[in-house]
Amino acid sequence: MNLYTSLTIRYLKENKKRTIVTIIGIILSTALICGIGNIFESFMDYQIRETISNDGAFHATFYDIKKDDIDTITKSAGISKSALSDNLGYSKIKNNDNSLIRVKSYDNESFEGYQINLKEGKLPINENEIVLSESAYSLVNKNIGDTIKLQIGKRESKDGDNVSGYYSPEQGEKLVELESKNFKIVGIIERPGFEYNGNGVVTAITHLDINKLPKNKDINVSICANKPSEIYDIASKISKNLGFKEDIVNEENVYESDSLYYSSDKGVFYENLSFNEHLLRIQGASAYTHINNTIYMIMSIVTILVVVCTIATVYNAFSISISERKKQFGVLNSIGATKYQVMKLVFIEALIVSIIAIPIGIICGSLAIDLVFKCIQSLFKNSFIAQMNLRVVYKPYIIIGSSIIVMITIFVSAILPAMSAAKTSPLEAIKNSSNLKLGKVKDSKIIKLLFKAEGVLAYKNLRRNKKKFRITLFSLIISVVIFISFSGFMELFVRSNEIHTGQMNYDMNLYKNGEVEDNNLINDLRNINGIENFSINNYYAVGTYIKESNIDEIYKDLVSKYFEFEEKNNEFIYDFLNNHIMFPGDYAIGKLNLTSGSIDKERAINENGIILRNKSYYEEPGKKGDVSLTNYKVGDTIDIYEVSYDENTGEEIKTPIKLKVLATTEDLLPGNLSSTHMGIDFITYDEVGEKLGFDIDKSMVYISTNKNEESRDLIKALAENNGYNVNDELEYAKEMEESAMAIKVFVYGFVVVISLVSITNIVNTISTNINLRKRELAIIKSIGVTPRGFNKMIYLEGLLYGVLALLYGVPIGLGIDILMNKTLGDVIDVGMILPWGAVGICFVGIFVITFIASYIPMSKINKENIIENIRQESI
Repeated sequence: MNLYTSLTIRYLKENKKRTIVTIIGIILSTALICGIGNIFESFMDYQIRETISNDGAFHATFYDIKKDDIDTITKSAGISKSALSDNLGYSKIKNNDNSLIRVKSYDNESFEGYQINLKEGKLPINENEIVLSESAYSLVNKNIGDTIKLQIGKRESKDGDNVSGYYSPEQGEKLVELESKNFKIVGIIERPGFEYNGNGVVTAITHLDINKLPKNKDINVSICANKPSEIYDIASKISKNLGFKEDIVNEENVYESDSLYYSSDKGVFYENLSFNEHLLRIQGASAYTHINNTIYMIMSIVTILVVVCTIATVYNAFSISISERKKQFGVLNSIGATKYQVMKLVFIEALIVSIIAIPIGIICGSLAIDLVFKCIQSLFKNSFIAQMNLRVVYKPYIIIGSSIIVMITIFVSAILPAMSAAKTSPLEAIKNSSNLKLGKVKDSKIIKLLFKAEGVLAYKNLRRNKKKFRITLFSLIISVVIFISFSGFMELFVRSNEIHTGQMNYDMNLYKNGEVEDNNLINDLRNINGIENFSINNYYAVGTYIKESNIDEIYKDLVSKYFEFEEKNNEFIYDFLNNHIMFPGDYAIGKLNLTSGSIDKERAINENGIILRNKSYYEEPGKKGDVSLTNYKVGDTIDIYEVSYDENTGEEIKTPIKLKVLATTEDLLPGNLSSTHMGIDFITYDEVGEKLGFDIDKSMVYISTNKNEESRDLIKALAENNGYNVNDELEYAKEMEESAMAIKVFVYGFVVVISLVSITNIVNTISTNINLRKRELAIIKSIGVTPRGFNKMIYLEGLLYGVLALLYGVPIGLGIDILMNKTLGDVIDVGMILPWGAVGICFVGIFVITFIASYIPMSKINKENIIENIRQESI
């Protein structure tokens, strides 16, 4: 060990607290960067596993291909692998009228590509052998080695249409074009991803031998491209060579032929060709590159935030350390140490803390994510996240990349302090005054007015050493920025998930056949304590004429693309078709959280008053969102119309109605899982509906309960007494609720970690700053400052730091949130969401933390001897 290393180690040992806090900051930052990478890879791993399980490991599939055309597909340039499969049809199960067996045939490549996992026995090797899924095996009352006879045919509805998917014998469908076939059961497979629980259809797969197929037999050909991004061009060229259609088809035409497949990424319908778009997106080959760019941009912003936080923590530690060790560096310079050797001391210190902190951070980041996954699977068993069976994926590039990022960050943080140390002259070091502002420091009249003499002293103390002041302030600003930015990002993440999956806001559904004008059920429901909310599902579709001036400026292009318009009185009028006027009942209206205005039944009846829900869901290739299309406000009048038809001529009649906005809300009524597609909702009382000529129907009610079994039994009994049927959605509601909670626990775990990094940074900055000024503070106490005045001065220093940190940090943090909001808006538009709650926490938290960080070292200084502290030199 050379002199410089031993000197650095000695310094680190003598300043254990400062060293430990620095190491903790680096550990947390490393864990966060590594954790972000692990989560990204873990979710990608799940997405790939799930997509391959459901749709296969193929990029595209051609359907109903003649045997002679197979080589045209499989031997095309750019194709890496191919597989053959066929849907033979469906067969009834003996002694079971509630289920069907779907019979498929796969070649070896399809068995591999669709991840058919054998549970028992073996896979079929010829067309006379078959494997059954676990659910199919439990229904057929057969064993491995037995022969099973299947009557295979097509499913046909009672109207003669082809049927697929969910099987319900009550719908009157039948099997046609039956062909009898005997198979030997050779194995049992795990339930394939494409076999859905509870839809009445189970799976059986036999072997497909291309050589034994007749020439006129149509089969399916699945392919993968060497480069996933090229699959759209390759498959499109093959499709044209085979004579298949490819066109931008109206949605009305999609049902004209079963052979048309829609590509949401391309916005195109293909004949006999579909793309595994989910897998392609995961592999970075989306037809819409902005999806991939958005993911990478968000990841980059988050990583940069963590890196900046690490820089602030490490730079702050080294800057304060070097600032207070100038005498040591000056002595080294005076005995012949070169600038390079002095800088080497600083870099050795950086290397030592890196060697200690980075491996611990990598381990903590990986273990923490693994622990989070296990906790979610244990605590939220019913959530879809638990059912995802997430596993931590350890990729070498994450470990190496995290280490390199943090290492570079640490050394970048140490460069400026190292250069400052190298420039220290012996005389300057002995005086130790290079950082101090000499001469008169100008007073602040506001500080003097508010905080008297102690405030002026605190203000001057900060301004005397501008460099240290800036380092400390920068560190606090970064902590505020990081907390606000991450909180905003997590709110965006949670809201995006709500838009993507919908919101489950009820757990019981009561319904009755026929129209119900009035009954005792609604009044009785009000008296059951366990009901949190209930809404009558009574609404009517109405059209709305909206002036261009009432369209939100941001969404004018979107509105112009979706709706017809005409010019009246020099202004364009848009015809919104898909709107709803809703009559959910007084109880549901009373439960709405109003964002503006107020609602009164009498006024609503007199003025045709409504509560406006100005949120619309839209989806287009590569993008979706929940947005406010109009800028209506309280007091505005909205022109709607109801459509009816003349009984004699069939002519369309539009009855105009004027509504007045009395209040606005963003709440969804129970039973509405998402916003209306490209439309707005008008919520009002039954009496208003009757006045306007609408029928008030109470045949369907959605209820949200406190999940108490006794309350639910009362509701069921009440429903039965009133002739209502009951759909109990408790399990699904719990699953959705737990899923939402699991996501919040998951994402806010990140906020907790980043908060710890920020708190560590603030505590380290403030407490170290005070501890290193013991001599200066002792001198201030020695000239007659009272203990109360001294304490006030220290607290005011922390207060000034906090105010300035908020003054700069809050706008910067909100600016970064706006950037992330706009970036994410290219894929999921959630409107502008800003983390005002996080801002409020910052306002309270930074003063509490700076107070605690100031109190601990200050209380120790108050107990210490003034003379000893005046004599003390900083190490």
